[in-house]
Amino acid sequence: MFAWIEMNGLSVGTVPALAAAAPRLRVLFSPRGGGVSAGPFASLNLGGAVGDSPRAVAENRRRFLSAIGADPRRIARCAQVHGARIAAASRGGVYERADGLVTAERDLGLVIGTADCFPVILHSPSEMVCAALHAGRSGAAAGILERGIALLLGRFRADPHNLIAVCGPGICGRCYEVGRDEAMKFPAWARRRSAGRWHIDLPLFIRRTVLAAGVREANWFDAGLCTSCSADRCFSHRRDGGRTGRHWTVATMTGGRSAAGRGR
Repeated sequence: MFAWIEMNGLSVGTVPALAAAAPRLRVLFSPRGGGVSAGPFASLNLGGAVGDSPRAVAENRRRFLSAIGADPRRIARCAQVHGARIAAASRGGVYERADGLVTAERDLGLVIGTADCFPVILHSPSEMVCAALHAGRSGAAAGILERGIALLLGRFRADPHNLIAVCGPGICGRCYEVGRDEAMKFPAWARRRSAGRWHIDLPLFIRRTVLAAGVREANWFDAGLCTSCSADRCFSHRRDGGRTGRHWTVATMTGGRSAAGRGR
C-alpha cells in the first residue's frame, strides 16, 4: 500500500490507493536520503531540534518542499510536545503546545515530524477538512486519536463513515520495547511480554482506535512500514539510540484556497 515515487529527483513516500478514495488529499513522506546532513543525520534530516546543523536542515527542507511543489509559506507545523492538543491551522507557521493540526484550508500543508512515532492523517472528502496527528506512545495513550476524530465529527460535522484515515510509517510492535509502566497504559491486546520484556503494538492500537470511532475499514490506509526495521529508508529514534534525524509527513488538500482563506 506504501510506495516510493520519484518527484523532481527525490524519492518520496506515498499511498497510491488514496488517489481513488480521496482525490483531493495528498499525503507525502520524506525519505532519509537526498539531503546534505552528515553523521547520524545523514542525509535528509528535517528536524530542527536534534543537534544537526541549522544550515543543513534549512537546505534539506528547501530540497524536500521544492521536490513536492509545496510553498514554504503555506506549511503549518506543530511543536509536538507528546500531548493530545490539536490546534486549528489557518496559515503557515509553527503552532505551539500542539501535537495535531486541523484545517479546512486548501493548499495548506500540515506537517508531522517523526522518527518512530506515527503520523496519522484524517480527512473528510465531503466537508473538505483535514487533521494531521502526531501519534506517539504518549499522545496515543492521552487520546489524541479520539480527540482528532471527535473534532472532525463535532466542529466540522463530518460523517465518520466517510472519513479517510492514513497511518504513515512508524515503529512496529516487534521493535518497540518499553517499560512495564508504559505498557500498562495500553489495553492487553496492544501489549505483550516476550523474554521478560514488554512491547507495545502501536500500529495495532492506532488502527483499532480509529476503526472503533466509526471509520470504515475500506477507508483505512496503512503504510505498513516500520521505521526501525528500515535503516536504508528511515530514521529511527529507538534503533539509532536517540541521535538521529526526522522525517516529515505533509498532508495537503488541493484545489485552491478555501473561502475562509481568501482575502487574508
